[in-house]
Amino acid sequence: MNMKSKILFCAATASLLAFAASAQDTQSPQNSKTGVADYNRARLTQNQSANRLNDAAKASDVIGMTVKNYQDEKLGKVEDLAVDVESGRIVQVILSPGGTLIRDSLSAVPPGALHHDAANKVLHLDADKEKLKGAPKFDNAKWDESTQPNRVMEVYGYYGTEPYFIQIPKASNFDSDRNALQPRNTDGTVNTDAPRSVEKARNEEIVRNAETTTTASGRNPNGIGHVQKASKLMGAPVKNMQNEKLGKVENMLVDLPAGRIVAVVVSSGGFLGMGDELSAIPPTAMRVTADSNDLQLDTSKETLTAAPHFKSNQWPDFREPTYTSSVYSAYKVEPYFTTDPTKDVDNARQNVRDRKDETLTPFDQGNSKADVATTTQIRKEITGARNMSANARNVKIITIAGRVTLRGPVNSEEEKSVIEEIARRNNPSGTVDNQLEVKARATQND
Repeated sequence: MNMKSKILFCAATASLLAFAASAQDTQSPQNSKTGVADYNRARLTQNQSANRLNDAAKASDVIGMTVKNYQDEKLGKVEDLAVDVESGRIVQVILSPGGTLIRDSLSAVPPGALHHDAANKVLHLDADKEKLKGAPKFDNAKWDESTQPNRVMEVYGYYGTEPYFIQIPKASNFDSDRNALQPRNTDGTVNTDAPRSVEKARNEEIVRNAETTTTASGRNPNGIGHVQKASKLMGAPVKNMQNEKLGKVENMLVDLPAGRIVAVVVSSGGFLGMGDELSAIPPTAMRVTADSNDLQLDTSKETLTAAPHFKSNQWPDFREPTYTSSVYSAYKVEPYFTTDPTKDVDNARQNVRDRKDETLTPFDQGNSKADVATTTQIRKEITGARNMSANARNVKIITIAGRVTLRGPVNSEEEKSVIEEIARRNNPSGTVDNQLEVKARATQND
């Protein structure tokens, strides 16, 4: 981090912390005029939403969507989404006022500040026109500059939202060390005139974390990766490590309350010989190429074949955590959202077993030409069959040395039988191990 960036970063951090501190120190709801109530409400909503699957809207639908406040006043429209694919994050939502693109009047909003009203196809922002008018501006012509951490932190601070890319220490963590942090007079009493304070110490720790903290993969969790326009990513090529084109990005599914990209939808059917089949891929399984024009997926054709697919006119409900977690499991990526393994026979329970390596997963798929052809043909017939549920179309199919294993949830005994019949028909010389489980019907009390 160079000196100029460090100064801007520190300033933005201090500004955000000052706002947060005022919110923490204020107990009375009567102080909502200062923005404290808005901050607390936004922070509570953000914390509740961050670890669950709240939504899975198509990015193409969100872009261009009208934004209103809760008084039904039109504030503008979504111009684009600023996304960091490698971290699976929506960094900012770019708004233009009145539905007219005026570069100088663009502004950015934290994704968690928006509420998706799917029924009315509108996004709600808890702000009036004056607040939006006074918001930090976003310069589309200076994309890289506008997506720097200090600029993004300014936006999050304006709307009273904690930025996901900064680990802000809680004040309570410093309570036990408060006396140690305060400067002392010669008689041991606290020097209240000294410039050093707990808040300053907290700011310094945050900056140190942002500069030095990295994960095992070398990524800095307190930073922002390569931020791209969602509109530009759609249509971008997706390649494997051998530089073979797997397909292109058809769309992205986004979870605004959690600030997450749920999945990148890729048209992989041509590469797999499966026509108009689409693949949903966890964003964190992908990498941005050096020239930033393509996405790269480190996977084999066998894994891609065995992973869930769906037809372009038959999208599964990605808002179901159990289904979407099966997508993550297929690529051995931990989902950002939690699932409840105690309800139903679902993929979440299957995924727990997968991670323990106690049962077969798509990664165990045989590499022989015959095994791959068997899995591909079974998948093709299942997805082409009429009246199949999304669960049935996305069961796990693993073929090893002529032995086919079927795993995952289906909606009925009939689906279970039909899938086994398809598997046996396409594997006449081998065996079929049908481990499919019928998903339990939800009761009225669920």
